[in-house]
Amino acid sequence: MKKYLLTLMTLFVITLSASAQKYVGGDISMLKKFVDEGAIYKDYDGNAVEPLTFFKQQGWNAQRIRLFVDPSNATAAEKKEGAIQDLDYVKALGKQIKDAGFKLMLDFHYSDTWTHPGQHGTPAAWKSLNATQMAAKLYEYTKDCLQEMVEAGATPDFIQVGNEITDGMLFDLGKVSLGGSTWNNVISFVNNGIKACNEVCPQAKTVLHTELHNYDMVKTFYSKMASATVQYDIIGLSYYPDFHNSLVYLNNLLTTLESTYADKQIMIVETGYGFEFQLSGAKYNFTSTYPLSDAGQLKFTQALIEKLNAHQNVTGLFWWYPEYNLNGIINKTGTEDWSKDFTSGYWNGALFWPKSGWPLSSIKELKTFLGDDTGIGHITTVAGQDSQVWYTLDGRCLSSKPAKKGLYINSGKKVLVQ
Repeated sequence: MKKYLLTLMTLFVITLSASAQKYVGGDISMLKKFVDEGAIYKDYDGNAVEPLTFFKQQGWNAQRIRLFVDPSNATAAEKKEGAIQDLDYVKALGKQIKDAGFKLMLDFHYSDTWTHPGQHGTPAAWKSLNATQMAAKLYEYTKDCLQEMVEAGATPDFIQVGNEITDGMLFDLGKVSLGGSTWNNVISFVNNGIKACNEVCPQAKTVLHTELHNYDMVKTFYSKMASATVQYDIIGLSYYPDFHNSLVYLNNLLTTLESTYADKQIMIVETGYGFEFQLSGAKYNFTSTYPLSDAGQLKFTQALIEKLNAHQNVTGLFWWYPEYNLNGIINKTGTEDWSKDFTSGYWNGALFWPKSGWPLSSIKELKTFLGDDTGIGHITTVAGQDSQVWYTLDGRCLSSKPAKKGLYINSGKKVLVQ
């Protein structure tokens, strides 16, 4: 052992990165519906491509899907915005994602329709329950869904216990603005969801997801979770510059969260920026910095990744609704009718040109968030090193030049053995 250590120190020093595995992808909850309707996706050469295969080729390694309790109860407008994912749909798409080699994030909405800070409608079938019964129902429902996902070959790797729960969940019982006592309800609901996740999918990481409409409220939320010793793994954030202000605000929040909760990973589980139009209802305008074009969207993506990669605890980046694409659908009728039975065309931050199916530049740019996944920061060569000595990427000295294909260290450089 002493001889090995001396040899390693004499030859060169390998600095290994301590950062955790990172994940990049998108919330592709509508992909199955678009494909079923005949949407045609293209690669950068204009060839028709299977979208999951294409995402994989672009370096993506994770995908996200949302789940509603009974979306048949959603309004017609909500369904056109994409509130259609019941358990059968999610099992089918989840299996496709896992079979394609991606990690899977499952996003429980605990509602029949969209949830966000201003709206967390209790599922119609749960409306008569009191707080204690609601917590028990949430546990039972979460456990049943996860068991079916596992049986379907769609075991999630990350599980969101609620979607954008900055102001609570399952209103009005869990609406924190109604009074301090409802924090106890929210904590109970979250704990019961986490309990179910840990029982059925013990290897999965649990995510608590907040939205940045109020930065102070985000800090309050995680402080309340810490005070109650809620045992979760990942802080999940939605960040859209059109709604949540500049990257300066996001960066400051990340710094605060990273220093306050050093044991937590942080993921941007939703983000997006327009390439033709601003997002509907935008509060801020950054078009002078990031023009509404392919190049402008790419510039935002690059700036976002640069900020995120300055924070060691940030390990995930997911683009919202990248799959929006009517190529092959509108062409069936030859019309420009964007109000289809399953989509309203409200989203302007997709990653494909909707009429042609051509990919935008940010698809291939997102992989830069992953950085160098070898884990080696740099190599310092020391005089007198032996060029016959080879090392694995984790620093193990080999007795001779490796016969097995792969990446190794020799003479202070990374060498690919083929």
